[in-house]
Amino acid sequence: MLRPIFAICIVILLLLGFSFPFLEPGSESYVVAVLTVIPVGLVLIATVVLLALNWESHWE
Repeated sequence: MLRPIFAICIVILLLLGFSFPFLEPGSESYVVAVLTVIPVGLVLIATVVLLALNWESHWE
């Protein structure tokens, strides 16, 4: 269950990383991109921690 979430976070962060050079700092798109990086990064960190601890979910 955690591996697909990890993969989705990586894809979103890669897409955002490739789009940053084309965004103008201070524009609406730049603000939205920065505000998207924060929660996705937090979910990625939480997923890495849970994977490192070999956490087993009850949904599998």
